[in-house]
Amino acid sequence: MQLKGVIRFFTIVLSVVCLYQLSFTVAARMVESKAEKFAKAKVGVVPATLSGYERVVVEDSLETEFRKTRKAYLDSIQNETVLNLGIVKYTYKDCADKQINLGLDLKGGMNLVLEISEDDVLKKLAFNSKNPTFNKAIELAVKKQTEKEGDFITLFGEAFNEIDPNAKLAAIFAPLENYHGKINFNSSNDDVLKVLRTDMKAAIGNTFNVLKTRIDQFGVASPNISLQEGAGRIILELPGVDDPSRVRNILSQTAQLEFWDTYENEEVINYLDQANTVLRTHFGVNKEAAAATTDTTVADSAKTETANNDAASILLGDSATTAASTPVADSATKAQADTANKNVNPLFDVLYPSVFQDGQAMRTAEGPVVGRAMGKDTAKVNRLLAMEEVRGLFPRDLRLLWGNKPVSADANVFALFAIKRNPASDEAPLTGDVITDAIQSYDQYGIPEVDITMNSLGASKWEKMTEAAYNGEVNGKPVKKCIAIVLDNRVYSAPRVQAKISGGRSQITGIDNLDEAVDLANVLKSGKLEARTKVVEEQVIGPSLGKEAIQSGLLSLLASFVVVFLFMVAYYSSSGMIANIAMFLNLFLIIGIVASIPGSTFTLPGMAGIVLTLGMAVDANVIINERIREELNRGKGIRLAIEEGYKHSYAAIIDGNLTTMVVGIVLLIFGLGAIKGFAVILVIGLFTSMFTAVFFSRLVYEYIFTKGWHVNFGNKVTMHLFDHFHFDFIHKKKISYAISVVVLTLSLASIVFYGFDLGVDFKGGRSYVVQFDRDVSTVEITDAVEAKVGGVPQVKTYGASNTVDITTAYLIDSKEDNADSLVLAAIYEGVKGIYKTPVDKANFEKTFVKSSVKIGPTIADDIRRGAFWAGLFGILGVFAYIFIRFSKLEFALGATIALMHDPIVVLGIFSACREFMPFSLEINQHIVAAVLTLIGYSVNDTVIVFDRIRENIGLHPTRPLLENSNISINQTLSRSIMTSVTVLLVAIILFIFGGEAIRGFSFALVIGVFMGTYSSIFIATPLMVDIAAWKNKKK
Repeated sequence: MQLKGVIRFFTIVLSVVCLYQLSFTVAARMVESKAEKFAKAKVGVVPATLSGYERVVVEDSLETEFRKTRKAYLDSIQNETVLNLGIVKYTYKDCADKQINLGLDLKGGMNLVLEISEDDVLKKLAFNSKNPTFNKAIELAVKKQTEKEGDFITLFGEAFNEIDPNAKLAAIFAPLENYHGKINFNSSNDDVLKVLRTDMKAAIGNTFNVLKTRIDQFGVASPNISLQEGAGRIILELPGVDDPSRVRNILSQTAQLEFWDTYENEEVINYLDQANTVLRTHFGVNKEAAAATTDTTVADSAKTETANNDAASILLGDSATTAASTPVADSATKAQADTANKNVNPLFDVLYPSVFQDGQAMRTAEGPVVGRAMGKDTAKVNRLLAMEEVRGLFPRDLRLLWGNKPVSADANVFALFAIKRNPASDEAPLTGDVITDAIQSYDQYGIPEVDITMNSLGASKWEKMTEAAYNGEVNGKPVKKCIAIVLDNRVYSAPRVQAKISGGRSQITGIDNLDEAVDLANVLKSGKLEARTKVVEEQVIGPSLGKEAIQSGLLSLLASFVVVFLFMVAYYSSSGMIANIAMFLNLFLIIGIVASIPGSTFTLPGMAGIVLTLGMAVDANVIINERIREELNRGKGIRLAIEEGYKHSYAAIIDGNLTTMVVGIVLLIFGLGAIKGFAVILVIGLFTSMFTAVFFSRLVYEYIFTKGWHVNFGNKVTMHLFDHFHFDFIHKKKISYAISVVVLTLSLASIVFYGFDLGVDFKGGRSYVVQFDRDVSTVEITDAVEAKVGGVPQVKTYGASNTVDITTAYLIDSKEDNADSLVLAAIYEGVKGIYKTPVDKANFEKTFVKSSVKIGPTIADDIRRGAFWAGLFGILGVFAYIFIRFSKLEFALGATIALMHDPIVVLGIFSACREFMPFSLEINQHIVAAVLTLIGYSVNDTVIVFDRIRENIGLHPTRPLLENSNISINQTLSRSIMTSVTVLLVAIILFIFGGEAIRGFSFALVIGVFMGTYSSIFIATPLMVDIAAWKNKKK
């Protein structure tokens, strides 16, 4: 054997590198195992006497406490040495940073795709131009984004030209100071678009950097953050996150911090009263009824001593910034007003003015809070105040903003603040741009706050602002006024200024807990976002599902290894053991190489990729062993048979692996998230399997020969199992063609007329895996949820009979910030009556919702397009490779038609059987990956036959192609069947042990292996022969 020394050296070096990389994972896992034992001992276990709802709640509570205790333990030893390699030492933190990361589906956590609002960026670049053509073009460009591919600026340029071909963008941007020297009035639209494209790219990059900084400071272990520049999207994978709402809050804030002067309530209350009167006229209420109702309401309110209803008490109580006062009304107030006349006080019926009773007189409360409203009524208040006849009543410098959160934890009531602005400008007197530092701290009462430090310019402005507020006046009287601290158009606090503040320091109060203070400081230090972002895809996986996925993945990996190991030994004897050694090395190299790739993670599809690669790695050994058997049957000696066997197997192994690699590369390009992880494993596995099967196993044989050991390639039963088998495949092609036509017709008919059960990633929507404290039926859950979500949800059993997957498109097109919360609340309202033990909403979301997925319409469109292009390029890539490799069109066409045959049948089975199978057959990204993988596998099987045909044509050029082809199929039949058996064993094990998440994926592989073997023998070669005959007739 040539290059033995090089192969030996390369094997040793590669193994040492993999050992080095894996040592970090081993060391980190050992420490984490100790942390888990410590946490379990401290937290305890669930009492065996508990069951049902109580057990689930206690389990969740203990799990939360376990994670906190485990984290505290690991934090305490971060800087301790845990790996000593002699010349260098590594701490636990070093090892944790270098260890193999587990993906969300194995560890639990959160995956998000944020879409940057490029229309919002463009408006800001134009300083919110009022040009009608410009704004219409933006609206049209947003619509075009959902219909075609392309960057937003290009689509905007097309839309602008469609609306008014003669309009000039230079007229909008040239006068702006930011574009002096870049754009002039003579610049063409293309020149302007070029500049805007550069600025858009910079804004997106800045947004990405800000969000990356926020996540890095959030403390997530091994976050993965990437930017899709062309699509304007940011992808975040946050393993181990157990508080999704906190993450959403951090990412959604644009961090536009502003400091505003304020009005006092007494300066605004009369304007509100006038607005109420105007609205009363607008709604047609007669004055006498209004007066009578108002008198009755006030009189009855004065008699009320206490407020039994918390919300009503807060609504009509004093503001957060005033001294204590006595509430003047209870929950009867609103009811009495409603009873008298629904629209007597259109505004004050939903916005309760800040007034209180002082003896017999009604007085306005001090401070900038002018009223309060229930959370559900804030939108109505906004609409009323935005009416044209109302807006004109208020001063031009008055701006009304809602508080950041409810004024009390007991009721969903928000305060409305009166902000004083400069009528000539929308900019705040002082913004967050001047902040140099923000740290979490505590006030004198131990309540969390955020201390902020400003630069010299900010300090000067802040000093002037606070001095003016301290010396303020209202109606000629001196009043120390308040300054509102506003974040993203929500008032965090409005402290009253007690003195001029120098030095550029201030505090943000009104914070509920430590986490909020830490997050706010983080957001402010990171800086403001250049553009708004919205979540277009979200997946939350609970830790319990992650544990189940790990167990399923490891079990399927172990079972596959054991079954394939035993099969190879049983069928090939000692040569099967050599193949097993190569398989073990292949597994070791795959894991080691993945560990060496920075930022790489193991996902459940990735583990499935390893399992599948084991089967494909054995395939290469099967091809070699079967060829060696042939050489032995021809009477050659063992050493010569091995040499000839390897030499004649190279082409089939390389061709088969490279055609599969084409599919892997397509998946890498078009796949997202976990599917890309599967593709990485597949491509790495193909390289390592070729190395271990072709080079390493040959090295083992050389070593055996030097030791004088004997090698067997089978036993009495298996050695000559296929020797006397001969079947006329080509002449029976009409039967196989007829079978295929019938099966294809039925498959296509089902696909066209019956359709697919499309997963949420293809059609958009939200999907929730929900657990119950008893067994439930899908019909029961569907009926319960349907009335709440305004349509029929898709409900499927998810593993156990007490767990279901609920998918709905309810509010998926909504742009409201709280749409996610509304959908989950609707599902809770639907299913809460199904639990044996009552479950409150908070506990439902935390404990019983095991995972959730959200796919927005634009993402779903992209996934569908990506799946289409992946399939098309996968097939074209295989066609091109076979055409180049075999240099004949008939080989490429025969293989391509046969491999198209296989996925159509698989998809047809998924369509026809989706209502009858006890597991989900929905079409999602995993199934696309499976279909592409079986395309690679199918052509791999076909290539084995084609390589033998090419060899026989070279050996017997005068023999007819039909005869050469028939002989070749029979000669390679044992290889075709044995390679199929090994992969089929692996696919079946994946199906049984791989878990619910990849059951559809593994089922597609099982069907695909059958179809791939059938098509490579009965379809591809006969088609190739027929096409060649047709070509000869045309000559």
